[in-house]
Amino acid sequence: MILILPAVMVHMDLFGVFISKDLVVRYLGKAAGLKGLLLALLLGTLPTGPLYVAFPLAAALKAKGARTYAIVVFLSAWACIKIPQELVEFQFLGFRFMAVRLALAVAFVLLMGLFIEKLIEWTDKRGLGVPRAGKGAI
Repeated sequence: MILILPAVMVHMDLFGVFISKDLVVRYLGKAAGLKGLLLALLLGTLPTGPLYVAFPLAAALKAKGARTYAIVVFLSAWACIKIPQELVEFQFLGFRFMAVRLALAVAFVLLMGLFIEKLIEWTDKRGLGVPRAGKGAI
């Protein structure tokens, strides 16, 4: 981890400088709709690094206005849907296994993202959420 984290921090700084808030809102915000969710899914499937690298990126996306649904889809896709992993499954377990697992993973990732976004909205409305910085946090 010590070898990877400095590179992650440099990438996060570059992301913060070169990717505008408007761009994130346009492609991953509430108005992005299905295209935004598919983009988040695609962005999550491409990297092959460990999941702890994705959390700072997800936090930066959230700070720039990305929808919670897109963040959850991105993190979940990073965790369980990777293109190199699919190719290995295809080679050793066959196309049928790979296709069924991929279809189920995509379906549940999308459902989980929607569920978590609605749950967070519900808890925020009722005042049940965890206090965050700037919202009565200590």
